[in-house]
Amino acid sequence: MSVGARVRSQLAKRAPRLEEAVVRANWRRHNRDRAFDAASIADPVQRRLVDDLQRDGVAVGTFEELIDDVALWDAAAAEARRLHAAWRPEEAEEGSKASFLTKLATREFDAGDPFVRIALHPAVLNVANGYLELRSTLRALELWHTRPTPGSAIQTQLWHRDADDVMNVKLFVYFTDVQVPAGPLTYAPRTHPIGDRRTVPEHDEHRRSRDDQMARIVPKGEWRILAGPPGTVVFADTCGYHKQLKPESDERVKLVAHYVSYVPPSLELRGVDESALSDDQYYAVFDRGRA
Repeated sequence: MSVGARVRSQLAKRAPRLEEAVVRANWRRHNRDRAFDAASIADPVQRRLVDDLQRDGVAVGTFEELIDDVALWDAAAAEARRLHAAWRPEEAEEGSKASFLTKLATREFDAGDPFVRIALHPAVLNVANGYLELRSTLRALELWHTRPTPGSAIQTQLWHRDADDVMNVKLFVYFTDVQVPAGPLTYAPRTHPIGDRRTVPEHDEHRRSRDDQMARIVPKGEWRILAGPPGTVVFADTCGYHKQLKPESDERVKLVAHYVSYVPPSLELRGVDESALSDDQYYAVFDRGRA
């Protein structure tokens, strides 16, 4: 083990917040060539979403106020309806994530796909990049379908946090009415990497926590249950604690786009016109700047 690794190990045990700050400083230094100045964002909606993300780790808006492109929304909503209508139940192991979540679209997309156009929209990238303070890479793009199942909460229906990157942003766009019966995303504010509630709750061997365990860190009355109608847009740093509220009776269809700094993408975009991309879009697609 290197001296640096030994130091970080001791910091993690004795001063976890300081250790996180050291890791984050190193991460920023590593990504300095792709730095993004959040102060450059002039649009008030984008600015509010970035500010909310920085404060709470989660921010909510609407497709109309953020992107304001009726034709793009109609195309994306139609594609979501088509893929949902084509879905047929498949057998899944009881207790597995696949028992309640299906990815209706994932991994491979044409560059002109409406989902891709949303994920690479300048307003969306401004929010993700403004929060991360770097030009991010679009790691993944998926259309999720979740549905009710019998039994207790399992898997990602329990509190957890992601470890894909030092910080990250996920964009969620709702194509169905996601109220409590459909199992909205639920977030514990200020548990994100730059928040002030980084205490790790009691958890099981998979590092997942029950409601009573999370309530000792963030009171239940402060949890954000992110319900909303079609067109709701949610940004979240999922390195903070979150879960899907267990669906009671309704289904949920939503787009999920994942923005990171250095994690290898699990996404293939076909037919990309490099010359038509902005610098931010180029980073998002190719994980590097133009030569």
